[in-house]
Order: sequence, then C-alpha cells, then structure tokens
Amino acid sequence: MKKDKIAIIGLGYVGLPLARLFATKFPVVGFDINSGRISELMSGLDSTLEVDNETLKSVLVDDVSESNGLYCTNQLEKIKDCNYYIITVPTPVDKNNRPVLTPLNKSE
Repeated sequence: MKKDKIAIIGLGYVGLPLARLFATKFPVVGFDINSGRISELMSGLDSTLEVDNETLKSVLVDDVSESNGLYCTNQLEKIKDCNYYIITVPTPVDKNNRPVLTPLNKSE
C-alpha cells in the first residue's frame, strides 16, 4: 500500500512549521515559488526563524520519497503524486479590509 504523501503549498510562517511537523510522521513535499527560499531551507536554514535550524535539518530529505521527511521544491511536478494538498499562501487585504485572493487563486 502506498504511503500518504502531503504537499504543503507555501513555506512561510504557517506552511513551514506545519510541513516540519507533518514530516515527522509522513513524507512531505514543501512547495514555494521563491527559489531562494527553497535553497535556504534545503541547506537547513530558516531566516524567518519559524523553525530552528537543528529541528529543520532533522526532518530534511534529499529527494521526494516514500519515507518520512521534508523535501522542499519550487517544481510543480514534484507535488503531482501527493495525496493531500494544504495551501498556506498569504491572504492580504485591500484598503477596505477585504481579502485579496490573488495568491490563493494562483495556487490552483
């Protein structure tokens, strides 16, 4: 039986801690459009300080696999075989405090 694989779309202040936690029990693919952010995370550094570097390093894996761990990427094809997709992109507001759904719509 194929193991569940989770995609976390958006690796910011919500997505990264969530991906790190899920990665202790499941294979997780973290997706973000920022290639600099992906490089930083895959080297075990989180400049936003949402996850301490040792904890991040403890869950990182070198490639998408069936084993538990977190693999970060900006390549859409790496998330195509995931079973679950969790979207954690920003939802800014306009001058009238109405949500601007552009980031959410682009994540489709």
